[in-house]
Amino acid sequence: MYRFEKIKLVIWDLDETFWSGTLSEGEVQTPEQNIELIKRLTDVGIVNSICSKNEMNSVKKELKEIGVLDYFVFISVNWEPKGRRIKQMIADMMLRPANVLFIDDNPSNLEEAKFYCPELMTMLPANIPELIQDAAVCEKKDFEHKRLEQYILLEEKQSQKANYSSNEEFLFSSNIHVEIGQDCKNHLDRIHDLVWRSNQLNFTKIRSSKEELAELFADDSVECAYVSVSDRFGDYGIVGFYAIKDNNLLHFCFSCRTLGMGIEQYVYGKLGRPNLQIVGEVVSDLSGDTIPGWINQTEKKSYSNGLLTTTGTSHSVLIKGPCDLFQVLPYIADKSVIDTEFTFVNEKGITIESTGHTTHIVEAMRLDSAEKENILTEVPFADKEIYSKRIYEGGYKVVIISILADANLGVYQRKGTGGKIAFLEGYHPITDQANWDNYINGQYESNGFKFTKENLEQFSELYEFIGINSPTQIVENLKYIRSHLPQDCLMAVMLGGELYYEKNTYPAYENRHIVHKQINDAIRAVAEDLDIYLIDVNKYLVDQSSFYDHFNHYIKPVYYQLAGEIVELINSQTGASLKETSKMKMAQVRLKELLAPLYYKLRKVMEK
Repeated sequence: MYRFEKIKLVIWDLDETFWSGTLSEGEVQTPEQNIELIKRLTDVGIVNSICSKNEMNSVKKELKEIGVLDYFVFISVNWEPKGRRIKQMIADMMLRPANVLFIDDNPSNLEEAKFYCPELMTMLPANIPELIQDAAVCEKKDFEHKRLEQYILLEEKQSQKANYSSNEEFLFSSNIHVEIGQDCKNHLDRIHDLVWRSNQLNFTKIRSSKEELAELFADDSVECAYVSVSDRFGDYGIVGFYAIKDNNLLHFCFSCRTLGMGIEQYVYGKLGRPNLQIVGEVVSDLSGDTIPGWINQTEKKSYSNGLLTTTGTSHSVLIKGPCDLFQVLPYIADKSVIDTEFTFVNEKGITIESTGHTTHIVEAMRLDSAEKENILTEVPFADKEIYSKRIYEGGYKVVIISILADANLGVYQRKGTGGKIAFLEGYHPITDQANWDNYINGQYESNGFKFTKENLEQFSELYEFIGINSPTQIVENLKYIRSHLPQDCLMAVMLGGELYYEKNTYPAYENRHIVHKQINDAIRAVAEDLDIYLIDVNKYLVDQSSFYDHFNHYIKPVYYQLAGEIVELINSQTGASLKETSKMKMAQVRLKELLAPLYYKLRKVMEK
């Protein structure tokens, strides 16, 4: 038996359940009522998935032909037993079995699933008409399919997480932003939904009515705020709510869609760990005293002329740049004083790797709002974050940037006005017609932007390629940045590697070690005069064993040593007491790294 109001996910068997017949044996027929049911469930905020014994390509082809493939997430199609698969699916989707309905024509499959997930709701296909009726009268509305979109994001995250050696490393790569908003009355419906529907991360379990919440918002003695979250995969919207009075949390609840991101630990730490009486079971531990360092907080977001302006940070350090600095951060044990601006994937799916490019840091200050707006409007692969002025306006005691992007990205100048923008490898200029076919057909890396002849022509009409920044230009940019930072702010620059990488396969990187040395030497010559601290990775590069898989990627001990230097720098400048990750943990990480190739070889053997 099932309770419709509890359902958040329906997992479907296919053969003789969703459709009539067996796909592997020939043609199948899908009842129109089932197709419409999938769409109706999605319209009321219930997500659909599949657990079937079948062949994946055949299943996807059939679902695509009947127009419902895009309605399913976390599809599990193989010949393995269903019980364990369903348990894993539910865990991957961060749900409770009690909120999941599994439909299958085979009673033994239903019993097997319940063995692994005792709270799971189950149903035979004969009862689907009852589900259709319940869905038809459901008053919930999600015509924009926001819940489906959230699980599409989650599925993408789960897929990419497998590429990282640790969960922490993945979290640092996710570019997680938390926004705290206090205009709660404008979001009453969403907050009420959170209070009533959240369980796994609802710490107080107080189910306030809308009227009670409105009274709470109006009470000056109570601090109420909602929590919004976004990362490089997308925007999760409002996912948390708290109400605090006299240092006691009355409400503290979060959506399970952010489970594992550290949001609740972050917010609790930022609130100063107030008194919290936890009611019932929760799946998150708030006992730790460190605040997750992979999260960037924005107190308030406002837009002026299309540009994001950030206000309100309690952090005293900004680390801004590409992968060399990003890879260091996991080895700093406490990141409570650190803000970050790293390479990220924006809402359009475009990788923005130029936030730390010195040209953009300069242009953020040099260009007026109208010029920035023109560029952002004209250039489809531009992003407002490239002109972030946070480095100048954040009140930081330490800012750390890198030269890697400058040595790599091509710089383009707007004809007539002179505004500059950097994007993609300068080895293949976007404005060179000889490169257009390769950009259009995907032969050249495009950072997720889909080039067409039309947008290439439009960009080339307005912008001209001026090359990759020379050492002289980089020095001039650093001078400009240094002169616009507070006098008591320590500016540090990460230099590029000068060791030749013998396994390089990228033509653009063939002489990159020479380019880095030229840039590094130019910066070294003026560092003292400019009052710039240099973080020199070359101190830690020994030989070819120092590289991981790319000229700019090193083994973890290199980043660990860099982390130690950066920690010492931050502590001396800010009075903080940060520490690098323990040597024992580092040894474990290194062992895992060394054993990884063997693990994957064994896994392939087992799969055969």
